[in-house]
Amino acid sequence: MGLDAVELVLSVEELFDIEISNEQAEKLETVGQLRDFIVAELLRHGRPNVNADIVLDELRVAVCAQLGVKPEQVVPEAHFVRDLRMD
Repeated sequence: MGLDAVELVLSVEELFDIEISNEQAEKLETVGQLRDFIVAELLRHGRPNVNADIVLDELRVAVCAQLGVKPEQVVPEAHFVRDLRMD
């Protein structure tokens, strides 16, 4: 996992107060997969009012800040490496 990926994972963990193992992080290839993982973790931790659209909006802000991409690039289908140029 490159520095960009590590920084993004740390940012997401802090933002959503969850933990993402290195093994799990390596499996999350798209923004949508990361959003779905976050939603599942929040629900697993007993946060019942999780809204996937709000999670995506918050995730979009974090991805833009960490990777320097435009918000319109951060869509569920976007691949972190191929589309967002994460190393």
